[in-house]
Parts: sequence; C-alpha cells; structure tokens
Amino acid sequence: MEPADLIYEEVKGLPKPLCEQVLDFIGYLRTRHPAFAPLEITDKEKRRSDLERLFTGHLRDLAHFHFNREEANAR
Repeated sequence: MEPADLIYEEVKGLPKPLCEQVLDFIGYLRTRHPAFAPLEITDKEKRRSDLERLFTGHLRDLAHFHFNREEANAR
C-alpha cells in the first residue's frame, strides 16, 4: 500500500477539526521543503515564504532583554 493510501486510511475517520490540522501540517511541510510544493503557489503564500526567508537571519532571542525606560530617556 502506498504512503498516501495509508495516510488516507488514518485520516478518513478523524473529525473535521483534526483533518484541518492535518492539512495545516501538510502546508507547513510544503513550506519547509519547497521541492515538494505544488506547482501553483498563490501570491499570498509566495509573499509569506519570501518574508520568512528575509527575516530568518534577523531573529534574536529577547527572552532576557530588560527595557529600562529611564536609561532610554537619558539617551
């Protein structure tokens, strides 16, 4: 049995909200592996992908950042 058939067998008994989560996950996989993306990509999806690629190098961990208003005002 093909993997697509196995996936179908697993999904066909799920309630609609869980099926929607499966579809969301498939969309996520396609964004992470562009070689398997569908041939027709909407402008919205392309723009989102372009923006993600643009900002990936600028992500920073700000969990330990502390903003001091007095210090900022002194500048």
